[in-house]
Amino acid sequence: MYFFKKSGIYIIIILIIVSIYNDITSGTSLSPTEEPRQTNGMETIHSKRFKVIKVKVQAGDTVLSIAEEVNSTLSALDMNQILADFKLINRTSSHQLNIGEYYYFPLYTESAARQAQ
Repeated sequence: MYFFKKSGIYIIIILIIVSIYNDITSGTSLSPTEEPRQTNGMETIHSKRFKVIKVKVQAGDTVLSIAEEVNSTLSALDMNQILADFKLINRTSSHQLNIGEYYYFPLYTESAARQAQ
């Protein structure tokens, strides 16, 4: 009987640790503060931390080419920051975009771009 009690306690502890690990690694989803607006295959979402835009990937598009297109008003962009933000927003690799799928891309302001440099 003592063996079953001890085993049960260990199993419960392991389940709690696995649950905490899953919560920490998966994070929480971004919750928009307002309804998305749809225009020409692009959807803009505003969140408390940053602004993102939803874009449908076409043949030949890369993360950097789309980021440059949606941030065309900025003079300088940090490539590493763009890739890190893309990975954070989409929880996927920036090297495997699927044609025809929608991805979220960071939409920077002039002040955010200056802070990143």
